[in-house]
Amino acid sequence: MTRSSGFGITVAAGAAVLVLVAPSAAWGSGKTYEVVQCDPLNRNVSGVALQDAPAYAVKQMCDDPKNDHALKISNTKFARYGRMGMVRWSTGSPVLRIVGADVQAWLRRDKGHASRLYVADGEGHEVARVASGANRPAAFRNYSWRSSAVRPLQFVARLRCERHDGCPHSGIAKAWLRNVHFTVADYGEPILGQLRGSLFGSGWVRGGRNLYVSANDAGSGIQRMFLTVNGSAVALGRGDCAGVLGTALAEVFQPCRPQSELALNVTTVRTPFHDGRNEVAVCVVDFALNRACLNRTVQVDNTQPAVAFTNLQNPNDPELIRVDVSDATSGVIGGRIYYRPEDSSPWRPLDTELRSGELRARVDSTIDPPGRYEFLAVATDAAGNTARSTRHADGRPMILKFPLKSGVRLSGHLTAGASQLTVGYGQPSKVSGILMDAAGKPLADQQVTVTEFFGEGALIDRRIRTLTTDAQGHWQERLPGGPSRGIVASYAGSRRYLPHVARVGRLQVKAKATLRLSRRKVQEGHRVAFRGRVGHLAAKIPTSGKLVELEVKDGRDWQTVRHPFYTRPDGRYKLHYRFGRFYTRNVRYRFRVRVLREHGWPYKTPASSRVRQLLVRAR
Repeated sequence: MTRSSGFGITVAAGAAVLVLVAPSAAWGSGKTYEVVQCDPLNRNVSGVALQDAPAYAVKQMCDDPKNDHALKISNTKFARYGRMGMVRWSTGSPVLRIVGADVQAWLRRDKGHASRLYVADGEGHEVARVASGANRPAAFRNYSWRSSAVRPLQFVARLRCERHDGCPHSGIAKAWLRNVHFTVADYGEPILGQLRGSLFGSGWVRGGRNLYVSANDAGSGIQRMFLTVNGSAVALGRGDCAGVLGTALAEVFQPCRPQSELALNVTTVRTPFHDGRNEVAVCVVDFALNRACLNRTVQVDNTQPAVAFTNLQNPNDPELIRVDVSDATSGVIGGRIYYRPEDSSPWRPLDTELRSGELRARVDSTIDPPGRYEFLAVATDAAGNTARSTRHADGRPMILKFPLKSGVRLSGHLTAGASQLTVGYGQPSKVSGILMDAAGKPLADQQVTVTEFFGEGALIDRRIRTLTTDAQGHWQERLPGGPSRGIVASYAGSRRYLPHVARVGRLQVKAKATLRLSRRKVQEGHRVAFRGRVGHLAAKIPTSGKLVELEVKDGRDWQTVRHPFYTRPDGRYKLHYRFGRFYTRNVRYRFRVRVLREHGWPYKTPASSRVRQLLVRAR
């Protein structure tokens, strides 16, 4: 069946052309381009196979004007049935399909030699007839064929013997072609590799960045790769495309290389980048204009944070240094406050925290010599932009005079205003005082610490009590019984006031001993037991005991009975004494136990027990 084109060209159109299989859904859209061969635009041929036979000559003479710039298949002698000469074009790629052809051909049938143009599948089977030669005089004519199917892989021109008894030589049978234009559909979309580079790092970016991406295309090859930012092109990379004559014309079926890469250095400081969210796309386009893109969102921040010290110091907390910080895009993530004596270096860092839009730090203005000190604040946002400031929000330099806190006066005393007091064993006492500011104003609701320092031999080395001053700044504490001790009152200071320590005084506590007699009267020649204990409230008696002596009063003086001795480890003692048989009359004695001075004993010594009387009867 034949039809006539609008240009008066005879075109063969078989019904099979209309029922070819449609493209696979996994393939691209099948965009097309034009391949030109054996034509004034391109005298070369590519992707073509020339197939001779003993009775047929196949010659490529596209650059020879004497041979009509044609590919020629001619008969040279008698041919057996089925023998042929053939010219075949193949795309060379599984994703490229010939979907159209425009050629000039001179087709002539004679003596059983049949000429034909057709398209074939990959195995060479005819799937659509384009044209056949007639057994009458002819010349070069234009032939066209179109199909939207994806099955054809080859375009074929042939001259074949179709008589079973063979075909005699014919000088006019031919299948000549020139000015070959193929419409090729590319059903394979380009494939982009993974985006790499600092532009696509996690989080916020700023300044200069780089990127790298590679691409592959199994069809017409990569024509270009480009980068867009917020819809505007930033950079373009051209593929390696040989012999391209125009945007839609190519000399070969695969005009561009199948691999390409794009490596760029970009700056996020200039447009089309802007602070905030940026839509970035890297795209690749093949020669058929199939496109693939990788889209990313890039967060950009090239603006420094705003930094300024607050205009006023809090009078109730003058050592708190505050800095207002803000960042409209990525946000402030940290910073540091520094200080130094005015007009000197280096800067000294302070422990700094970020809280509620402020950098905060505390400076101890008591550890440095009095004088003027300047401050520096440094803030960093999430993108890494850093800002510095040495000024208040109103523009004044941030300079403070140390010390920043006010001084106080702390006083303390023992009972009755004494700085040194002696009390009996187990007797409680009191300590009191007043806390005022430097101007003499009482400080209420402040914490005062009273520390009792015990000597060697006490069970504890110190006892600490914390008191609160009343509305008049007074404080008072009851001291329980126990060993002798020194007493110190201290004020730890506050965010407004300096610390202070006051020595209250020394509390001396007398040692205690008891004495009991086994009897009040004793016959001469008999013995008496002396018993008792040494008091050791909150004190440790040595393992060897506490050193004491039993004394008896002889006239006006006290004399030691025998020699000093040690108590048991629990402080108790027992001493037996036998009286002689030399008494001529009854005698009344006065006894006491005396606690002797000894290193490591925390009570005041010497100290004596109560006096006990004993009557010794003569016979």
